[in-house]
Amino acid sequence: MAARSSSTSRTRKSTSKKKAAAEGSLWKPILAGIAAFLLLCLALEYYKEGGRLAFLKHKIDEATQTNTLTKFHPSGYEVAGLDISHHQPSVNWKQVKAQKIKFTFIKATEGITHQDRYFARHWKQAKQHDVLRGAYHFFLPSRDAEKQAKNFLDKVKLEAGDLPPVLDVEVTNHQSDEEIVAGVQLWLDLVEEEYDLKPIIYTNYAFYEKHLAGHFDDYPLWIAHYNPKKSHEIGNRNWVFWQHTSTGKLKGVRGNLDLNVFNGTMEDLYNMCYEPARF
Repeated sequence: MAARSSSTSRTRKSTSKKKAAAEGSLWKPILAGIAAFLLLCLALEYYKEGGRLAFLKHKIDEATQTNTLTKFHPSGYEVAGLDISHHQPSVNWKQVKAQKIKFTFIKATEGITHQDRYFARHWKQAKQHDVLRGAYHFFLPSRDAEKQAKNFLDKVKLEAGDLPPVLDVEVTNHQSDEEIVAGVQLWLDLVEEEYDLKPIIYTNYAFYEKHLAGHFDDYPLWIAHYNPKKSHEIGNRNWVFWQHTSTGKLKGVRGNLDLNVFNGTMEDLYNMCYEPARF
């Protein structure tokens, strides 16, 4: 009886081990399948967004020569503004306007599919508080420029008194200068055709000098340059807007802000704004 019991026990243990091994082997293909699915999702997003992942920051080519040791506040400019995106989900426009902020540029779109989730809120509220508003598109040179223009035009509907559309160009996505210039020009042409208004080009000082100088002299230029020693000088090229810091502070908005000045008077700024054609 004892020998039989021992044999039975060994059989049960062996069966249990085989069962556990079988169950364990089932998890391996399941986990592998889940991992493969996640990798596929990342790959599709990488392709869709033109060589980047949405949750990673862009590598901005040639930073704006920031001097972090100096707080720089330009003087002698009558008109000040800010630019915002989903990084500023909540804005107290009443407080912002009380600090003599006259205009704002708001991120609307990026690439061929991405649309900023807070654009509609910011766009509506800026209008309600009589802050001049403009919309911008973050350009991905590796993606189809025509589809990028369509993405922007589908999202943004300018009204009388709005600032011109803006194309934010500050990454190469490993494209050549010729490809970048051609894509930028196509986007500008399509948006200008829609509104009969020349868009503004936004870029940083170093990117402009390296990739864009001499190609878009007929377009208003919004330059990002944070180094007070070199100021905002860009040779003989005139700028219309100057983003002088990315670490600005305003009551009514949490965290750091991009702050800007306009190179002109309020009347000059109003004269830039969109006026629909009358038939």
